[in-house]
Amino acid sequence: MTDSPRRHAEIAGAGFAGLVAAVALADRGWSVRVHERTPFLRAEGFALTMHGNGVKVLQALGVFEEAVAGSMRVSRLVTRNVRNETTLTLTPPTPPYRVSREHLIQTLADAAKTRGVEIEVGSAAVGGTPDGVLELDDGRRLRADLVVGADGVNSPLRERSGLRVRRTPLPAGGAFRVMIPRSAAERAEEPGDAAVNYEYWSGRRRIIANPSSRDELYLALSCQAHDTTGKTLPLDVASWQRAYPHLEDLMVRIHRDADWSRVMWSRFEVMKLSAWSRGRLAIVGDAAHAMAPDLGQGGGTAMVNALALAVALDDHPRVEPALRLWERRERPLTEHTQRWARIYNHSTLWPESLRTWVFEQVGAWSILRRQVQRPSAHVPRGYLAKGAGHGPGPPRVAS
Repeated sequence: MTDSPRRHAEIAGAGFAGLVAAVALADRGWSVRVHERTPFLRAEGFALTMHGNGVKVLQALGVFEEAVAGSMRVSRLVTRNVRNETTLTLTPPTPPYRVSREHLIQTLADAAKTRGVEIEVGSAAVGGTPDGVLELDDGRRLRADLVVGADGVNSPLRERSGLRVRRTPLPAGGAFRVMIPRSAAERAEEPGDAAVNYEYWSGRRRIIANPSSRDELYLALSCQAHDTTGKTLPLDVASWQRAYPHLEDLMVRIHRDADWSRVMWSRFEVMKLSAWSRGRLAIVGDAAHAMAPDLGQGGGTAMVNALALAVALDDHPRVEPALRLWERRERPLTEHTQRWARIYNHSTLWPESLRTWVFEQVGAWSILRRQVQRPSAHVPRGYLAKGAGHGPGPPRVAS
């Protein structure tokens, strides 16, 4: 249901959460303006894994085909130990996609603009009020029926909202991410549009390697915060070769081919708020529920919750009760995802023998696999089981 006159939303942040919310609200009759603090739309990092729940969000918005164009399907998830022995193989029920962050942002922005959403770049939000005012650094105070803070882990809107915040750095440290060209041998080994996602473990270091296109290989290298050689940029080749002797050539390629001007080491942390909203101000995405990246669900969960936000506002005629309904519906699964991602993250600190045993149990016991895969198997609120994303114009959206 939508009110008359037309309701209006001001959104801080043109990332995944902000743009999904913008498209979903516009599809439900809202006028929307999005503010991005940088002078152009961009995405932090290089690529992300879009699991089944994120795929369904893209289908519900009608942008799936465009969003995954040129990307790679993930056929299997494989973990290997320091001896390069396989310790776990998972075949996801819905194939994930490794997609370019920049391409996905642009796809969502284009979809928003075709629906009449206004996107202002170089427009930095500095605060939001519970009575529905977005405050900008140029002094403007923009009144709206809904203000959304989708402005990342260091969200100014969250910090000035009056909501209590618990921000927990994780002992497993952080990671840096790079993109390098795939070798001819890698392309020949996996010649199609599907590839294996490898996760290599060595002590308290880990490498994730997966093609994001036919020509590009995405890598995330993680280590603890006190591991100074592990964090060194550009890559300390000798240090990483000692940790992964079977990947010596890969370390040389990373050092040689990565664009180090775009790389930074980022700390893993978990974010929890006392509530996701206050009055007509809603907080979504990393600003509300940043999580360990280990289940690959940071972006997907942000998108699921942004779509669900629009659905809740369509289900209830008043904004404040709708925001409370939204949180009651979505927070339990979000916190389940944070919890299991954190458990996975802590496995970095375990002895190799224990980690290998646990991974073997996950492979052997369906009850453990279901817990790990529950977020990716989730059907987002607002997804149409049949015909999602097909046909002209915004589809009728299921609650």
